[in-house]
Amino acid sequence: MTETTSPASAHAAAVTNVMANLDSDNRAIVVNSPPGAGKSTLVRIVARQIAQTGNTVPIITQTNDQADDHVRALRQSRLRIGRLHGVEYNPGRHPDNHHDLRQLQGCDIIVAPAAKWATLHARENPDWSPRLGIIDEAYQMSSAALAAVADFHYRLLLVGDPGQLSPFTTADMRTLRSSITWPLDTAAHTVLARHPASPQVELPVTWRLPPTTARLVARAFYRQHFTSGLSPAQRRLSPLGLVRDAYDQAIHAAAEHSICMLELPDEHVALNDPDMASAIATLVSRLLTRRITLIDGEERRPLEARDIAVGVVHTEQRDRIQYAVDTMTASLGLASGDILVDTANRLQGREFEVVIALHPLSGRRDATSFHLEAGRLCVLTSRHRTACIVITRAGIQRQLHGYPHTQPVWLNAPRPPMDGWTANRTFLDGLRHTATISLPPDLLIPRPR
Repeated sequence: MTETTSPASAHAAAVTNVMANLDSDNRAIVVNSPPGAGKSTLVRIVARQIAQTGNTVPIITQTNDQADDHVRALRQSRLRIGRLHGVEYNPGRHPDNHHDLRQLQGCDIIVAPAAKWATLHARENPDWSPRLGIIDEAYQMSSAALAAVADFHYRLLLVGDPGQLSPFTTADMRTLRSSITWPLDTAAHTVLARHPASPQVELPVTWRLPPTTARLVARAFYRQHFTSGLSPAQRRLSPLGLVRDAYDQAIHAAAEHSICMLELPDEHVALNDPDMASAIATLVSRLLTRRITLIDGEERRPLEARDIAVGVVHTEQRDRIQYAVDTMTASLGLASGDILVDTANRLQGREFEVVIALHPLSGRRDATSFHLEAGRLCVLTSRHRTACIVITRAGIQRQLHGYPHTQPVWLNAPRPPMDGWTANRTFLDGLRHTATISLPPDLLIPRPR
């Protein structure tokens, strides 16, 4: 995108490029997207356009939630939308919701998770041969999952975010890597490895992330540059109240820059850091008691509990922090769970106005490959539309120097957009130039006010 090209024009040109490639003879088309660039919208635009030519279009998602989201949006059109699902899953009562593909004949678009499509067999449905299959979140889908659904489709459109978390396993990676193929490679990488001439289209604009965050995330986690489609003041929080301590400073800094970092004192701590849980709960309470207004262009409304999320790394952290947040906000009349606390894996694909993100390396003595994974930090710091506070124990730079990048290099493995060690260094360096606030020890345990 050139300096004279508007974000809307750049995005429209990318969508036009995708549509043009649909008329080519390529067996696969890969669309790479930054966070919040409109992947789901693009999937639905393409599906509707192909369906209007009289061809049934299958949409392959990675979760039931993603499938349900597509169905809700697509049913606003005049097309007949089928929801294919497992026998044990209930997506709601609707005549075009069914677990048997044969009952959805005549539907223009059929949506189902990859796990459901994998239970079908082309030989059992010889009369159904879609012109194009669309895979949503193609970088979350494993090559093993792709192999299970590929027989149905002559051509594929794969849409996904290469910077997010990849498929994972709890098995010994060395054992799996000893095989000729890598079953947890992403569907997009697998297709590109086998069809290297497949066109790739880059979506150049994020409509979720504000400009400062977009620059930081693009530099740290992506090879392809992208920009924000928002003006610096288009989304903001106001009023923010007086600055009395480091908690207030962090809220003000996040509102001004869209992202900041709040550092607790440097200390090696257990996985469940009680001071961290208390600090996060205090931040949530401050956000809710300031009577902040969320401003998005001409729209104005109060910042509510549903607008805030806390992103963590481990389920043990989630449970401890959820309890601390629920205890802190009970006096505000909120029920348990009104403020969402969850892991990066489960927050992937979602968005909120304000996110408090616990840094994966906070308080650790080491820097393991799990905690260094670039996709995990990328997910945590790209869920917000307005403001993000990255909270951590100080000392991460020392950890990174003490545990340099030593990841093994596997033959034929695709090169990640950014290795975790470099991504963390780039991200932290960028935040140093934005806003970093230190939380003094006397504020770790909130005092009555």
